[in-house]
Parts: sequence; structure tokens; C-alpha cells
Amino acid sequence: MCTRSLVFFGTWYYFPARKLGTYFQSFQEIKMEIRKRWLPSGWYPDSGEVCRQDIEAFQVGFKELDLGNTEVHGGIVPHAGWYFSGKLAGMVFYASSRGNPPEIVAVIGGHLGSGAGLLYFDQYWDTPLGRIEIDQDLTRALKDTAGLSIEGPDTGDNTVEIQLPMIKYFFPESRLVALRAPHSQATVNIGKTLTELARTQGKTIKIFGSTDLTHYGPNYGFSPQGRGDQALDWVRQENDKGFIDTVLAMDKTALLDHAAKNQSACSAGAVAATVAACQALGSNRAHLLDYYTSADIMKNDSFVGYAGIIFSSQL
Repeated sequence: MCTRSLVFFGTWYYFPARKLGTYFQSFQEIKMEIRKRWLPSGWYPDSGEVCRQDIEAFQVGFKELDLGNTEVHGGIVPHAGWYFSGKLAGMVFYASSRGNPPEIVAVIGGHLGSGAGLLYFDQYWDTPLGRIEIDQDLTRALKDTAGLSIEGPDTGDNTVEIQLPMIKYFFPESRLVALRAPHSQATVNIGKTLTELARTQGKTIKIFGSTDLTHYGPNYGFSPQGRGDQALDWVRQENDKGFIDTVLAMDKTALLDHAAKNQSACSAGAVAATVAACQALGSNRAHLLDYYTSADIMKNDSFVGYAGIIFSSQL
């Protein structure tokens, strides 16, 4: 019998040649057991104690929105470093954590073009507050059904990772599904499929999409209104407001178009997927919790907009 040899981790293995492709494919699909932190410490604290302190400080003065007899299915969170947008992300997670905790929390990031989405296929994700277990059955089903590619072991992106310590804090027993959605109509199907698969597997779920809004100024090569107060007013009152209005209307096509035409969101695909997923869960209302820009935290000619939004349904 013809054989071929391969060395894995310093040990030689011999395989029948006709089965070598099958063995190698299976080897490639082996998941990392634990995905480690990729972002440097400036994005969010290194220690669990400081993470808790920051999250608790973010909640000071937050007046919970009176939603009446409603169920929150998820929301939209910003993904800058915690110094700039952590308070707003904390508002969304806090408002969404009232009531029974879900079995699954899904985080949909972005920073992709119109190609395939990316799925995190690890077993656990490390955070300063402890590991989050990734739900294997739902993740595998989503990969097989939605045609997502696997995120590589040595790559990273802030759109998902920056949210994880807060998810561990507000949903300590929930398992995770993490992915990055493309900027295309295909993202709508990804969101719907995620909800349908969770329902088929009998799992409760909340979904959060991660995006920042207009990236304005010389640092981002986008200054159509020059500099100064007039530029800041235009971003607040026109560009960001226009995008936010499409999200509050839960209009997936309109929000994708607005972001593409006006550079009003860096991860609009994540928003469209989240809207689709929450609508499939029954959401028919959207609420803007707050909006501000990085210039409100630190004055600069280059700045970014942030919005916190939740999606809910009447019970």
C-alpha cells in the first residue's frame, strides 16, 4: 500500500495516500481550545478587578429606559476602547441583561468588505473575567448553513473582542457565538439563519452587533465639512443621525446603503445582521439609549461617533 508521511508537532505519522487529503482536512478543522487576548491593554483593562470596577463605574447615573412590558432581544454597541465608548456599550448590555439570562449571547462584529463572513470556531475565549465557552453545536451549524469562513488563530479584530469582558460580566453563564459579518445583503441571511438555528436547537439567545459611526477628520481621510464645530455638528446632526434613523426604523437595506454612500458606519453589515436576527426573534421596536462622539471625551479634529441601541418586542 502506498503511504505518505507528515510531521505534526515533532512526531511523524504515516497515512494511506488515498486518505491523506481526508486526514489533512480534519487536522485543519481542529479548533484552538482557547483563543487568547489579541488587543493591547489600552483597549480594555488587563485585570478582572479593574474590568469590574470600570463596568460598575459605567453604570453610575444610568437611568434604565422604561420599556414597559417588553423583552429586549439584543442591540448595537460601539467598539472603541473603553475610555471612549465603554460607558455606552455598558448601557446596552445592562439594559439587555434584565430578566432571564439567555443560553447564548451572539456578538456580530464587522470591519469586512463584501466577501464571506468570518466565524470564531474555538472552544473558549479568554477574558480578564474568565473564559467564555463558545457553543460548539450552534457555531458548527452556522458554519455549515451560512457559508462562513473560519477566523484564523493568529488574527484579531476589536469589533468582537472589546465586548467580551462585558458579556462575561452581564451574562456570566451564557455561551458565546462570535462572528464578523460582511457589508452586503448576504449579512441579512446570516442574521436570520443564526436565530433560526438557535430556535431549532431549543436555545434562548440575545444578539449584539458591533459598530462605530462616522470616522471623521484627517486621521481617517474623511473631512467633507472641513474642521471645527461645523464639522462636528454635521456629523452629529446629519451623517450619524441619518444612519441612526435607518437603524431605528429597522430598515436593513437602507442602513447598508447609508453607510456605503456616506461613510457613516464602519461595520454596517454587523448592524444589518443584528436587526435581521432580532426581528426573527420578534423585535419590532428600536430604542436609542444614547449617542455621543469621541470629541465629547477628548477634543480633536479627528473623531468617531458612537450609538447605543436596543431592540425589543411587546410581551
